[in-house]
Amino acid sequence: MKKWISLAMVALLLTGCEKLDSEIARLKKSDEETVIKVKTVNAYTVEENQDAQTMEVSGIVSPRQEMALSFGTSGKIARILVQKGASVKAGQTLATLDESALQQGVTAALGQVASANIRRSKVAQGPEAHELQTQKLRVEKARQSAAKAEQEYARGKTLYAGGAISRDELDRLALAEKQARLDLQEEEIAYGKLQQGADRLDVEEANAEVQQANVQLTRARQEAADAVLKAPFSGIVAAIPQSEAEQTGPGSEVIRLVDTSEWLVKLQVESEQIGSWQPGTAVTVKAPDGSEAEGKVTFVSPIMDTGTGAYPVEVAVPGTAVNWKGGMTVTCLYPLAVKKAALVPVSSVGVSEEEYYVLKIVGNTVEKTPVKVGAIHGAFYEVLEGLASGDQIVGSGLSYLVDGEAVKVADE
Repeated sequence: MKKWISLAMVALLLTGCEKLDSEIARLKKSDEETVIKVKTVNAYTVEENQDAQTMEVSGIVSPRQEMALSFGTSGKIARILVQKGASVKAGQTLATLDESALQQGVTAALGQVASANIRRSKVAQGPEAHELQTQKLRVEKARQSAAKAEQEYARGKTLYAGGAISRDELDRLALAEKQARLDLQEEEIAYGKLQQGADRLDVEEANAEVQQANVQLTRARQEAADAVLKAPFSGIVAAIPQSEAEQTGPGSEVIRLVDTSEWLVKLQVESEQIGSWQPGTAVTVKAPDGSEAEGKVTFVSPIMDTGTGAYPVEVAVPGTAVNWKGGMTVTCLYPLAVKKAALVPVSSVGVSEEEYYVLKIVGNTVEKTPVKVGAIHGAFYEVLEGLASGDQIVGSGLSYLVDGEAVKVADE
């Protein structure tokens, strides 16, 4: 009997131990599942920045000037006097057209000007002595003809009264007498004009002819000048799209000239940052190859570019300081005034409903906290409101977390 009781107690103890082991295993598994559900995050502790900061903005390099040069008139290219890569000075002749026909036009225009000037001089001087004498003789001859016609008409009236001539013959004599008187008057008027000197209308007409001839000469000379292509500024020949003997005309690019004495870096600065940019400020410019140069802000647009939603800014860099090429992308480091502001990684800031926020770590959970951001300094946002020094926030991976979720800090 005692032996049976002992066996029962042993069996009971064994059963209790198995249940205990099972419960322990269940609790252990539950703890493990709870631990698995807690996400691990990297944390960032907010501190007020006391050091000088720079704003980094990328831009495109372009030469100070770039121009496609073409002739001002049509013709065949006679000579191209430069090669690609050549350095040229302002005013230097780069190419010419065949000028033979154009020079003939100038010569013809010069002849027209000379002829018009001679005629104007003659008109202004008035009639010469022999012209006056000739006209005087014509007046005397017309007077004699008029006197003779008058005598014949008087004799005809006597004959008509005696029935010696017909009425038609008398009328003919009357008409001849009248015409002779008119001819005399015309010759006398012409002689009077010659005696008065140069005619005002003739002088005006001669002046107009001279003016028109000079216009033609100016046009011919301009066409000849347009047949010579000169450099409008000093620079480097970047391209020569056409060659000698080709037909060309206005607007057809013959030579492309660039001025690399200064490089312009064209930037697009966001509205949150544009307030810090001032003309004349020195800027450090870095190229992808590691070269650096000091530039200066030369232009800050007062209006926004509606196409980009940003403000155009230009930074000038001396061409002698770097060996850059047009179209390169460089980074401008713009110095900012020292001010007390928190800097947090860009990856720690999210955007929700047109507002910025961070996930602040409070205890073992995250709390969505709205913030007001300022400028971007490289990989950091400037936070103006919403955080205090010592606050701990999630450093990255905001899209995988929700407000109030439990987290475990793995690294800071």
